[in-house]
Amino acid sequence: MAVYQTIFNIILYFSEGLIIFYYANSFFKRKYNTKITIIGISLLHLLLLGFYYANNTILNFIALFVIYCLILSLLYECRFFTALFNAVLLLVIMATCEWCVLFLTSLLLNKNFYAFQDSLPLQMFDITISKLAYYVICLILIRTFSKKGINANNKTFFWQLMIMPISSLFALFVFRYISSENLLSNKANILCSIASLFLLISNVVVFFIYEHSIRNATELYELKAIKQKEEIERQYLDILEQNNKDLKIFTHDIKNHLEQISNLTDNTEISTYISKLYGTVNQYNNVALSGNKTLDVIINKYHTLCANKNIEVTFNVKTANLMDIDNTDLSTILNNALDNAVESAEQSTGKKISVDIYTKKLFEIIKIQNSCDRTPVTANKKLLTSKKEKALHGFGIESIERTINHYDGLFDWSYDEENKVFEITIAIPKSE
Repeated sequence: MAVYQTIFNIILYFSEGLIIFYYANSFFKRKYNTKITIIGISLLHLLLLGFYYANNTILNFIALFVIYCLILSLLYECRFFTALFNAVLLLVIMATCEWCVLFLTSLLLNKNFYAFQDSLPLQMFDITISKLAYYVICLILIRTFSKKGINANNKTFFWQLMIMPISSLFALFVFRYISSENLLSNKANILCSIASLFLLISNVVVFFIYEHSIRNATELYELKAIKQKEEIERQYLDILEQNNKDLKIFTHDIKNHLEQISNLTDNTEISTYISKLYGTVNQYNNVALSGNKTLDVIINKYHTLCANKNIEVTFNVKTANLMDIDNTDLSTILNNALDNAVESAEQSTGKKISVDIYTKKLFEIIKIQNSCDRTPVTANKKLLTSKKEKALHGFGIESIERTINHYDGLFDWSYDEENKVFEITIAIPKSE
């Protein structure tokens, strides 16, 4: 009998570890990779199992509270008081579930409230039912309050999937009834109670797989959206570059015509007028001459875009023209960064953007400043989109960082609350 109980306890604490792992992952960001986190939770639950054999209920609850606090504060990016709150919340839910299960089983099965104390199989069933109920409540809390990767479709599928733990609860109550009526042998009851624990674990695993598939689908959608945006930008830049070439040819021809007209007349007023036109036309021929065609095209693009939106924009290309960066990557970095800058500046009162590109020591630096009246939205020091449809936006910064990491570059941002200026700084190592 002791062997069965030991096996039951090991599986029970393993399932509790899975539940807290799933709960913490849903609300907080891990400090370490999955493997280290699971090992840490497993070792702490082995310690809990040791406290269980002290056979002291108060000591068990204190140990559980401390272990939960340690899991949340040491293995996750969770503030100390937040860890305390969640540990207390989980303990209250756990204790409530245990009491409610004992009350309901005694009421529905017309048995004494303390009848479980006289039968090991009944204890195992009651504990398993309470843990499954505890897990169901945790799932409801996760889906109601967690903001990680949730959209309307995910919520719908989640509530449809909830039929599994609810059905499992009903099945466990049936097993409990069969055990209390002595319809099976003692050994069969114990085996059924252990099987019930595996049913609990299977419920946890099913939701793990569900969440994993949701994350994979979300990441795939993000990658497709980024690739699609990059392809659109590439095609747009190709068209823009061709238009710039045509414009240069056109302005060159116009200048020649103006010079010819000026040579054909002796009228001073006409010559003065043509000289003014010549200067105006010449501006369109020299908007950007950095030596990097892609950079020039991007500068021309945002000169025009900002002019149409009444935004004052300045480009200062000093000692760097970013020739070491692949054209597609350069387009990804600057277009995403400047799109965000234009959107923010357009909604601000200052309506200003400045772009500085220069060399500093072993790095090529891109510094973009824009007027910004609203404090940036962040989570765990990461910038988030402020748009309502978050599932359809917010890829810009992620795409920039992904591209910069390819060059082992650095990305930083700051916000000057007093002057209402947002700034990003990108540093790309120069090739030797």
